[in-house]
Amino acid sequence: MKRALALSGAAAAVIGTTLFVAPPAAQADECVGGSSSGKCVEVLSTSVSTTVVETVPMQNSSGTSASFTCGFSQTITRGVESSASAEMSVSAQVAAVGASASVGVSQSVSQSASEASSAGGTVTLAPGESILCERTYSAVTAQVREYSYSGTGTTETARYQVTVPSSLGIRLS
Repeated sequence: MKRALALSGAAAAVIGTTLFVAPPAAQADECVGGSSSGKCVEVLSTSVSTTVVETVPMQNSSGTSASFTCGFSQTITRGVESSASAEMSVSAQVAAVGASASVGVSQSVSQSASEASSAGGTVTLAPGESILCERTYSAVTAQVREYSYSGTGTTETARYQVTVPSSLGIRLS
């Protein structure tokens, strides 16, 4: 005999004496575990931010037009940052944030100085003209909630903030 039960929003079914509980996927972005128990990370909110991580000022002090190249000097690498010790893996956090964000994300981003300098290209400046070559880092900051699920319902285990890399880029201003 089969019958359906409602347990704290989780879908459950009793077949004989074995309880099968599906993870509450509609409430969570990423779950790990079996059909009877596991852990989930739910993204509550996200925001995308871009910051300048290196600036190269260029100014033409000569009396004629001149070409300038963005000469960046650093390799920039950024990874996932969390405000708390999380039970869920970094890959699960990245997957959850990626499913909720409007931009692509990854566990880490890296750009060498030569890659950045090439991306910046060459700029011709008139006499007295100046410009800034800026390397930018974009990331998604998410407020997340971790919880566990089992045949008895769900239990929140943590709330924290996680910042997940999106991209490194170049802009001229």
